[in-house]
Order: sequence, then structure tokens, then C-alpha cells
Amino acid sequence: MIKLYNTLSRNKEPLVPLEEGHVKIYACGVTVYDTSHVGHAMQALVFDLLVRFLCHLDYRVTYVRNFTDVDDKIIARADELSISPRKLAMSVIDSCRNDFARLGLKPATHEPCVSQNIAEIIAMIEQLVASGFAYASEQGNVYFRVKNFPDYGRLSNRTIEQLQGSENPADDKEDPHDFALWKKSEVVDASWPSRWGNGRPGWHIECSAMAKKHLGVSFDIHGGGRDLVFPHHENEIAQSLAANNSPYATIWMHNGLVTVDGQKMAKSLGNHITIDDFLNAWPAEVLRLAIVTHHYRSDINFSEEIFRVNCQRLLYFYETLLFLEKNLPTDNQPMTKDKLANDNHYQKFIAALADDLNTPVALAELQALCKKINGLRNRIDRQQLVRLHEVMLAFGNVLGLFNEQPQTFIANLKQRALVASKLEARQIETLIERRQLARQNKDFAQADQIRQQLIDQGIEVRDSQQGTEWTFIWHG
Repeated sequence: MIKLYNTLSRNKEPLVPLEEGHVKIYACGVTVYDTSHVGHAMQALVFDLLVRFLCHLDYRVTYVRNFTDVDDKIIARADELSISPRKLAMSVIDSCRNDFARLGLKPATHEPCVSQNIAEIIAMIEQLVASGFAYASEQGNVYFRVKNFPDYGRLSNRTIEQLQGSENPADDKEDPHDFALWKKSEVVDASWPSRWGNGRPGWHIECSAMAKKHLGVSFDIHGGGRDLVFPHHENEIAQSLAANNSPYATIWMHNGLVTVDGQKMAKSLGNHITIDDFLNAWPAEVLRLAIVTHHYRSDINFSEEIFRVNCQRLLYFYETLLFLEKNLPTDNQPMTKDKLANDNHYQKFIAALADDLNTPVALAELQALCKKINGLRNRIDRQQLVRLHEVMLAFGNVLGLFNEQPQTFIANLKQRALVASKLEARQIETLIERRQLARQNKDFAQADQIRQQLIDQGIEVRDSQQGTEWTFIWHG
């Protein structure tokens, strides 16, 4: 049984899909006013993992991840660049999709844009006005009456009196806590006609309308970063329940936030890491591994050290996979899922993820699996390697790792290491040959000295019955 932490109840709860065997998920996506960064990647990777895990367990999954392409930030940024909001949004969406694909993220089932769902948004606002949960001001804005919704504040665990208004006070509001459903606007390419005059949607109503369109009025999981609990998700719950008179999301999942070197990530602090910048410096799977070493509800402090450690760990995994592939029988046949389920490592891995996506424990099982595999280097049992290979591939499929051929990944990383070490491959081979000669002559002090010389250059030497090979200690 899968259990997930529900922000609404503040407890782990069993995942019981409303439709048997079919899990419906909505995760708030990127507001497309600028290049995507590693904070966006963290949320997207967490829910990509959830979807991968559910699919591995043979659930049918409908996953919706939206693009907010209508927003004050987009309008302001477009004005700075002297281009239309629509042109900016389309450009950033293309960039974001490209970045996500380079990270190995699978596309969502539906990736709706706000601008494509204006009719649905207006229809929901009209329902709220008709039922008395919303009102139109003389200025052409429409607001949600927060005090008409008695459960407001339940998600964030606060009373209305404890909550600051979700937006700046406005003269045409009945109450400062009321939030905008429709904003009067005449901005070209970012406003639409309505019964209240030209305008654009408020931020919160957009997700309610798109979730309803693609998942129905009730669905299983709603997710996003913890910074969205209030006001965004609190407001979503209020307007969706009021408009649909039906339960909204059953489980609310919120991932932690990203800091860089102990500080909040922000352009103004100069520590803003775009996905593109990250991928120019590190292999894509390093970011995924850096994220899953933490529980998804934890905050993550990214640093060069974290990336270096996880790059080295990823290299170890790939080298283990390469050893397996070199030693598999030529007539190797993939294991059935039933046989896979009998493996002890696999059982522990699945149990960890079923416990609120406990990736640190799942990753420890991958580490234990690799240790067992590498323990067989000097006493190869090919049939056992077949089973362990299948288990390792299953782990990688769920975690989103091992998307490259091991030889290709290692060769590419090795080339980066050579550049960083300022050594050529032939120089390394010469030092290794000198070390081997010293060992043959029982000059172990000289052999150790050469080994340390290589380590100082970021090169690690490994000895086995099959011979001596070199890899590297990755420094980024």
C-alpha cells in the first residue's frame, strides 16, 4: 500500500484512487516569464518520480502539469524587453520544455496553458458569482468572498484572522482577504472580453479550471512546492469547492524548497542557477540524484560539493552497470515482474518508495545492491548477475537514472575529468605502468607514491583479477 503525506490532514494517508487502478495528478507548473531554474526542476523531478513509480506498479496515471502563461510578471518582463506577452510566454515555454527534456523528464499527459483555457476560467467565475461566493466591482474586477467559505485556512492551518490578505488591498474589495478571480486589463495579447469587461484571470482560478477540465471536479493528488500552500492552493480549494459543490483533491503533496550555499536562490543574490547553466557544467542525472538523496518534503541546499559527491556516486552506479553488461550471458532473457518481486533488494526499494516516496532509503538500497554486484567481480556468477542486472535496471527506471549507455556516460565524464586534471590519457597510462612495475618489484612505497600522485590529479586506480583500470574523482 502506498502512503503519502497529506498537507491537508498533516498525516500520511493511503493512496486510494477514486477510480480503481487510475491515479489522477495535478501539479502546478512554471510561470513562464524567464528561464527555468533548478527550483522548477526540483518540483518537476519529484512528480516525475511519483508518476514513474505509479506506472511501474501498473497504475494508469493521468498527469497534468500546466504552464502559467498569463501573469503580471510576464507582462512586466515583456514590457522590459519591448515584446508582446504572448511572444515572451511562447518562447519561455519552448525553452522550458527543452530544459525538462534534457533533464530526462517525461512529458505530462496534459500540459495546458492558461491562455488556451479562458472560456473554462470565465465559466467557473460565473458560477461563483451566481452562487454568491464572488462579486464584481464597479471597476471591472471580480473577487472571491473569503468569509463566505467557512473552511478557509484549513490547508495552511491558520484562521482568517491569522492570514494576511493574499494580495494587496484594493479600494473595490469588500474585504482585504478577498482575492481576485478576474482583473480588469486592456493589455494586448494578455486580456480577453468577458461580461465584466476586458481583463485576465487571477492566478488561482486558472489551476482550478484546468484541473477540472482535464481531471474532473474530484481527483487524487494535487502537488506543488511548499511555497504554494498559501495563498495559491488555499485559494484553489476555496473556489473549487464553492464552484463545484464537490470534493477537490484528496491528497495535497508539497515538496521542499531550494537554497544555494545556504541562501535563498534569487537573481538579486547572484546565485540563480538556471537549468541550462547546470547542464553545461554537470550531467543531467546528477541533479536528479542530488534531489532524490533528500526526502522530497525536505529543503535542499545545492552547492558544488553536493553536485560533486552525487556525480561521483552516479559514476559508481554506471561503472557497476557496465561491469554487469560486460558479464551477462549472451542468451540472457529479461526477468518477469513476478520473479523481480521476489528479490529482497527490490522489495525493500519498493517498500521505501511506498512510504511517502522515501528516496533516501530507496537510494541506500541501490547502493547496497551495487556493493553486492561489485563483490562478485572476482567470483563471477553469470546467472546471479542476470538477476541483479534486472533489479538495477528496475531501480533506474523508477528513479529516472541510467538513461545513457554506461560506456558512453563514462567516456564523456572521463573526458571532462581529463580536461579538469590537465593530464592526457597517455600520461595516466604511463604512470599506471610505472606503478605496476613498482608493485612487481615489491617497491610498494613507490607504487603508493604514484597512486597518490594520480589521486592528487583526480584520478583513481582500481585493481582486480581482471587487471588495473583507472577512473576519476570528480571535482566538477
